[in-house]
Amino acid sequence: MASTTTTPKVWLITGASSGLGREIARRALGQGDIVFATARNPARIPEVLTSYTETCVAETFDVTSPDAVLAETVSRIVSHPKNVTGRIDIVVNAAGYVLAGGCEEVSGEEALAQFNTNVLGQLSVGRAVLPVLRAQKAGILANFGSILSYLGPAGAGLYSATKAACSILSEALTGEVKHLGVQVTCIEPGYFRTSVLDQGHMLHPAKKIDELRGENGSQEMATTLAMWEAANNKQPGDPAKLADVVVDALSGNGVYAGRTLPARLLIGKDAYGIWAAVQEKQRKQMEEWRAECTGTDFTE
Repeated sequence: MASTTTTPKVWLITGASSGLGREIARRALGQGDIVFATARNPARIPEVLTSYTETCVAETFDVTSPDAVLAETVSRIVSHPKNVTGRIDIVVNAAGYVLAGGCEEVSGEEALAQFNTNVLGQLSVGRAVLPVLRAQKAGILANFGSILSYLGPAGAGLYSATKAACSILSEALTGEVKHLGVQVTCIEPGYFRTSVLDQGHMLHPAKKIDELRGENGSQEMATTLAMWEAANNKQPGDPAKLADVVVDALSGNGVYAGRTLPARLLIGKDAYGIWAAVQEKQRKQMEEWRAECTGTDFTE
């Protein structure tokens, strides 16, 4: 679908070298927009994007860099010769990775690295771009959460915690900047067929605890890790179709025209099924414990 305006929108997309970030960048370029496709190593930005020689710029953008470095990069993007509008209209925070393993197995350094990229990295990008969006009194910041924002499977605790944090921070930020004309949303995809679960992309803790693994280990953790291994490259979601939804929704194309973005944008048939099951499980748990846990107010 073509862009809804004659003036191209300007996108800044982190994690554009692969996965959903790459697909969103490809789709935005396809509708005639200008995309600053970023990665820690811009040489990894694929030709499917850089072939748009007039409208795609591959940029170095490590979300874990100091604030001053990120602010300088954003300033360079605003003044770049290919940025014909001198704006940034849409920012997509797609950089991140999966750390799979037991919570106790994960070292402090590994946990910090996971949060540093997945959560603090998104906050850093927000701090770098929001002054531009506020000055424009317009713009969209789209962070990436996950269906795992809603649940914490054994063996996925650290990753799930980072995604839950991204969703909650996005909700808070929505209320902080909407009066300035800036929209914030957190994209929460289900399982889409990308390389995110490949052994070259998904990381594991160096430490393994026998009591958590093997025949006498946690069956719930074994189920999660086995499911991820079996699901790799067989996920039900089509990344190109997710990119269609995301780009159209963020651009205000077609059925999305004039609609305010939700703070949390769940995408995928499987995601809605998992979300519904989680809500029902939590409702039952709350009701089971309600009587014992609600008599805690002062007696007047």
